[in-house]
Amino acid sequence: MSTMPLSIADIPPFLPVSRFTTEKYLHMVDAGVLGPSDKVELIGGVVVDMSPAGIPHNQFLIYIVDLFAPLLTDFQVAIQATLPLDDGNVFDPDFMLLRRKAEGYKQQYPQPEDVQLLIEASGSSLKRDREVKLPVYAAAGIEEYWIADLDQQAVIVHREPKGIIYHAIESRSNDDILSPLAAPDFSLTVRQLFE
Repeated sequence: MSTMPLSIADIPPFLPVSRFTTEKYLHMVDAGVLGPSDKVELIGGVVVDMSPAGIPHNQFLIYIVDLFAPLLTDFQVAIQATLPLDDGNVFDPDFMLLRRKAEGYKQQYPQPEDVQLLIEASGSSLKRDREVKLPVYAAAGIEEYWIADLDQQAVIVHREPKGIIYHAIESRSNDDILSPLAAPDFSLTVRQLFE
């Protein structure tokens, strides 16, 4: 006999759902209960599977590390590293350009104020990155959030967070120039991200 699995949205309200605080979730990560092979994030206090990454996603991450290499003297780069945002939301963004710290990030996870630029490479995760993660990033004060749409080969640049929205949003493609706010003298074209 087979059973139909319930999604979190299908669970009747009279059944208690165990939600996790950021502290409890990070304790599970640090204790090894949850590891990199689990491919999960904490969204709204619920442990949620991440979208699977395919070849275009992997290639994007390989290119982006090379493209941002000139900034490594002034910033640190993190790929799919853990970022606690608030109580109940812990994401693993695809790319973060972080403020360089003398002590690095050995003793604590990066905090939202450390993030100078955050990029999500979005294929199958586009809806999640736009509708679920974007308001959390804005509320956490992430100054600059780029969504790299892998299917359209475009980048949607979000700046000026206030509340749960970004007030400055621009779509860039092809030979449009991108420069992070934190490094205005550095630039690349959108096309370079998808070559």
